[in-house]
Amino acid sequence: MTNPDLHKNLKIEVYAPEKSSDERPDAFASKGDLEIWRNFKRGNESAFTFIYRQYFKKLFTFSSQFIQDKELIKDCIQDLFIELRKNRKNLSDTTSIKLYLFKSIKRKVIVCQKRLQTNSLNIQKYFGHDFKVTLSAEHLMINRQLEEQKLRQLNMALKKLTKRQGEVIYYYFYENMDYGQVMEMMDLKNIKSARNLVYKALKVLKSEVDPQ
Repeated sequence: MTNPDLHKNLKIEVYAPEKSSDERPDAFASKGDLEIWRNFKRGNESAFTFIYRQYFKKLFTFSSQFIQDKELIKDCIQDLFIELRKNRKNLSDTTSIKLYLFKSIKRKVIVCQKRLQTNSLNIQKYFGHDFKVTLSAEHLMINRQLEEQKLRQLNMALKKLTKRQGEVIYYYFYENMDYGQVMEMMDLKNIKSARNLVYKALKVLKSEVDPQ
């Protein structure tokens, strides 16, 4: 369930009216992304509510990798959903709502970040974590019984990744994106480029954890 504190001071209303021809938001949990998205585009408010509730916290966590100001992040997410609702009829279809929203919010927060770099006297207040990710045992796709020592070594190694390497690890392991989605998120030329970037990041990690 989304933390209600994250929604504090948000102006956008996201709810399903009690008396409505729309399905309840929960009814969309069993539907595919394309069907949910098309319902939203047709004006179904319950579909909009479901998308908002499903992805707000994920968008907040993701945006925090770029900027630290929580209120600014909430403003960006609010603006995104307002724009989506306003322009819904003109939106393209998508089979991955998460990918669509992640790409959209990334563009928005990067614009905010650049504006802050130009105008703010206290830049460090707003800078994010540069994708210095930390993995837990639950995030590991292989060998979930990895001993604590190895896990500590891995997390130390993660700190040595470049921003771009950390970003690709975030998408690939944290968000379980495939190479095609990684390519789209990072504006890479092709899937091979995405695969190579993941490989290079993993190679750095392996050299730090098991230097042989």
